[in-house]
Amino acid sequence: MRQIAIIGTGPRGLSALESFFVILSKGNPQKDIKVTLFEPSDVPGTGTAWNTRQADTNWLNITERALKNLEGRPAIHLNEFGIPAFPSYTDWLPIEEQNLPEDAYDQFPPRRKLGNYLNQRFESIFTVLEKEKLAVLKNTTIEAIDYKENVFFIKDITNTQYQFEEIVLTIGHQPTILSDQLQQWKKHAMDNNLNVFIDPYPVKNILDTPIDTDACIGIRGFGLAMIDVMRALTIGCGGSFTITNKSTFESVYHHGKKTTQCIVPFSLDGNPMIPKPINAAIDAWFTPTDSEIETFKHTISAIAQGSKKVSNIWFLKNVIADIASRIYQDLGEKSITHNKNASQLHVIITNWLTDESHQDPLIQPIDNPASVNIEAFINMALGKSPISLDYCIGQVWRHCQPTLYKEFSHPTLPDEIIAEVISLDERSKRYSYGPPVESMQQMMALVRADVLILDFANNPDIEFLSEGWQLRYGENERIINVMINSVLDAPQLLEVQSPIIKSLLSNDIISPIHSELGIHTQTNGCVVLPDSINSISLSVLGRLAKGSVIGVDAILECFGSRIKDWAESAVRRI
Repeated sequence: MRQIAIIGTGPRGLSALESFFVILSKGNPQKDIKVTLFEPSDVPGTGTAWNTRQADTNWLNITERALKNLEGRPAIHLNEFGIPAFPSYTDWLPIEEQNLPEDAYDQFPPRRKLGNYLNQRFESIFTVLEKEKLAVLKNTTIEAIDYKENVFFIKDITNTQYQFEEIVLTIGHQPTILSDQLQQWKKHAMDNNLNVFIDPYPVKNILDTPIDTDACIGIRGFGLAMIDVMRALTIGCGGSFTITNKSTFESVYHHGKKTTQCIVPFSLDGNPMIPKPINAAIDAWFTPTDSEIETFKHTISAIAQGSKKVSNIWFLKNVIADIASRIYQDLGEKSITHNKNASQLHVIITNWLTDESHQDPLIQPIDNPASVNIEAFINMALGKSPISLDYCIGQVWRHCQPTLYKEFSHPTLPDEIIAEVISLDERSKRYSYGPPVESMQQMMALVRADVLILDFANNPDIEFLSEGWQLRYGENERIINVMINSVLDAPQLLEVQSPIIKSLLSNDIISPIHSELGIHTQTNGCVVLPDSINSISLSVLGRLAKGSVIGVDAILECFGSRIKDWAESAVRRI
């Protein structure tokens, strides 16, 4: 019997399970195999990000309209039994929530709603496989993997050992070495009996800790996790928002009995997230044509696969600028008034992609106060004020991202160029992974209520005091009593501290594609091994393979072609 292990049963583990049996059913469904799934959570299929038991204050940052691309699972026929099809996310929704008109406001529901879909999808396949003795689920954490004589030996947290011929690793966020700053904060908190939260999730950990309502709470980071924490500290503690304008989501904040009076976010650059367009009609302003996407695809693919040599990432900047300059010209009166031609716009766009601090009358100044820029971008997302060039570029990038993620997987390029592409994509996420307008209107409601203090958003000086931390920016000073880190760990393999990864590194089974990136993998997901070890059936899919692939944090990528590539190769090995 061929023994296969899937370690980590979030969305990618679910997708790997589905894809494996779909491919198997088309080839040799009689094969004697067994899949063992390892998952510490009691809600398989969801992963931490979409766990069904998380707070309602954690929202999706992808629209339900975009989730139409989360396709369903076809029916699977194996031996003498079958596994029923499972619907796409859109078809799973209630009828009244499907296929909304273009002028309807985009929906960004709580993340656990998507988690319910994923968990139901998992149960619909696993229940059948378990009954037929083709799969088993172990509710435990794997801590070590070794390899000897064509067999993997793995050990879980209870010291139970298992043996497998094939392993696919589909684990998500892993803890990394704490930065010097966080280590100092942790020690300072212990020495002075203060509260510091190194991880924002689950937000329940924060809400379950007694915090004085008079305390001033600092949040390190100004991204999506900060918004989740902000909502947890307000709505999650009994506060509420009243929408005063249904067409713009402008809101007023009301305190609750347990809500804090002061929230202070800050980051290295102080730049806020940028809201997505409020509906499909406005989003269509920024949508590339089919031919533009096709050109983008061929350009990226030719360079990623080595048929065209490059020494830098100007190929990516130029092809984005080609599309964005055309779209910005076509915006006409919807854009900031200008007399630039396509060539001149192209230069501004590539300059801005090279340096986000590049200044131009068409670009929203990043040195504005954060509240000014938030208001400006809200109005652009609503279609109520002229669109800046940077907002246009960010939305165009979002539409190009799925193609970039697909065509730039496993590129045959120098590591430095791969790292630069990933860095530029990460910088774009302030726009392309932006939150809904409603989230930003809630932020502004808190600013107007003097609860959310943005005076220290841009890299303040921080000093230790016995009562907390003193933030200083210019002439402004504020004492923070509780500190929350909302900056999530990057998937830098050599910094990861989880036992399973440390064991793979110490046993010389994995290596990084770049010192600041993840595991080096082949197109089929199999790890690229050190020279001293022969090829083995260990595959890594998802976040820890960042560098070999990009787009590792996108839910749609969990069900993409990379998972199917692994499944096809795994079935061939069988």
